[in-house]
Amino acid sequence: MGRTTADEKKRMLLKVYHTRKEPFSIKEITKAGAAAGLNAKLVPDINQVLMDDNYVQTDKIGTGNYFWSFPGAQGAQAQKQLDQAKAGLERAKARLADAKAAEAAAKKGREDPDGSRAAKLKRLAELTQKRQGLEAQLEGLKANDPEELARITKLAEEMKGHAQRWTENLFSIKSYLVQKKNVQACQVDELFKGCGLPKNLDLD
Repeated sequence: MGRTTADEKKRMLLKVYHTRKEPFSIKEITKAGAAAGLNAKLVPDINQVLMDDNYVQTDKIGTGNYFWSFPGAQGAQAQKQLDQAKAGLERAKARLADAKAAEAAAKKGREDPDGSRAAKLKRLAELTQKRQGLEAQLEGLKANDPEELARITKLAEEMKGHAQRWTENLFSIKSYLVQKKNVQACQVDELFKGCGLPKNLDLD
């Protein structure tokens, strides 16, 4: 005969409760569980698991704690779990509906009639990348030819100016979406991020 599983042990102890239909002290249920074929040392632990699962109730009567479980309680517990699961499902459905509504509103606020926003975002990303490359090149030329250094410095400043103007354009787009279309700022940031803009771009 194979080993008794944890579920089988719980059913064995529940059967004791449901057959006797009376309260037990911990000593009494331990003795009754052992008589039913359970290891007496394990009965308190099995009893605790049944309590945790709400199949066994307990209360202090007089000076001691007593435990009980009746057949109808198991069905009531199953119904309670079913009701809780249904309530959780309804809450999840409501959250999903809210998320879909928010997504629809966000998409509506992202209308781009002339199709220029994507091009602007791409151009800004290119300018930012080029400026960063020039700045890195500038660092490597600081101790070299003064004329080349001056040329790179001027070019870097021009690139910086272009990037700043594109940043201002994007700031205007973000302000319009947030203030006029009620799109959340974080959603606009995610849009910019998806277009390849650097994370450290300051549009606030």
